[in-house]
Amino acid sequence: MEEMHIGEKIKKVLESKGITVTEFAKRINKSRENIYSIFTRKTIDTGLLQSISRVLDYDFFVHLSTTHYKLSQEIQLLKEEIRLLKDYNKLLKKVKK
Repeated sequence: MEEMHIGEKIKKVLESKGITVTEFAKRINKSRENIYSIFTRKTIDTGLLQSISRVLDYDFFVHLSTTHYKLSQEIQLLKEEIRLLKDYNKLLKKVKK
């Protein structure tokens, strides 16, 4: 499963809104350098993400919760697969006896 890169997503949304990095930096009270740093991040503070979401009028949290949900589903499937493999292993041991 592909992990979401929040910084890249923020950059794409910013570009689609037609807002310059300078203007965006002013709106969230950060430096231009900090904005370019945000673009490289895979994770981000939720308070900062909330400010970015408000300024860009875009809900980034939807992507994060969806990613988390998909990972939870995948973990559950892997746990079930492990359980089945353990059961299969027990049966094979019984057959060998």
